[in-house]
Amino acid sequence: MTKDYLFEIGTEEMPAHVVAKSVKQLADRTGKFLKDNGLSFKNIKTFSTPRRLTILVQELAEKQADIDEIKKGPSKKIALDKDGNWSKAAEGFVRGQNMSVDDIYFQKIKDVEYAYIHVKKEGKKATEILLGMDQIVKELAFPTKNALGKL
Repeated sequence: MTKDYLFEIGTEEMPAHVVAKSVKQLADRTGKFLKDNGLSFKNIKTFSTPRRLTILVQELAEKQADIDEIKKGPSKKIALDKDGNWSKAAEGFVRGQNMSVDDIYFQKIKDVEYAYIHVKKEGKKATEILLGMDQIVKELAFPTKNALGKL
């Protein structure tokens, strides 16, 4: 499912050439942020005034895609000792995936059995990820910054 996402920043009045560059920068950084965090979207539209920078993200995914993978681990000879107990290699393999040795199954490839686990991770909600948008605002570069003198 998708929804539109409107993000607006109120500013002190800025010259037109600064507004145009700033709103483009906001859109570009937002697009990169969303892609880097696995959130798909259709398009980003920009709107601006001398006191507003606004983006509209169209058809933003409500959450990241779920991850469903098969991870290959050590061979059975390495995963189990001679008494059939799990080795440190097998325990480390599953610990790295936040799973347990009970999740291991074996599958043969070219006469060698390997340990495998099935990893399922639910994607994060967009509302959680979008909390990171404050970093984009902090990283916007402006040609000059106004500073108030001593009052």
